[in-house]
Amino acid sequence: MKVPPGVRNEELWVKHCRKIRARALDFLEGRLGVIETTRAMLPLAHWTKVQSEPEFLLFRAIASETDDLPVGDVRAYWAADALEREDVRIDAAEKLWREQVLCVAARLVERYQWAVRRKHISSRAD
Repeated sequence: MKVPPGVRNEELWVKHCRKIRARALDFLEGRLGVIETTRAMLPLAHWTKVQSEPEFLLFRAIASETDDLPVGDVRAYWAADALEREDVRIDAAEKLWREQVLCVAARLVERYQWAVRRKHISSRAD
């Protein structure tokens, strides 16, 4: 993959590319849900300058639909009855988007495999 225009720190760009692959793998292996994966991918897409690619447009659409849902650490600040109510919405969103995100995540794991190989090559050179 070629470094996009505007990237000044190639090493950091490669690191963020590896994180895209890692978050996609986290989703595929069940460590993250749809919403958590989406929220992790959006800043990475911005930092790597791929936010206009179709996979990341999907994540943006999901984020737009789910940005008010309590997912992750923020749940600690919500009342139990409110969480119970919102969990119904979270479950519905997870089910709605799951198949599409499975396909996208698999493509991203493959597409960003180069970044993992590049890390292993550069660490052997050190």
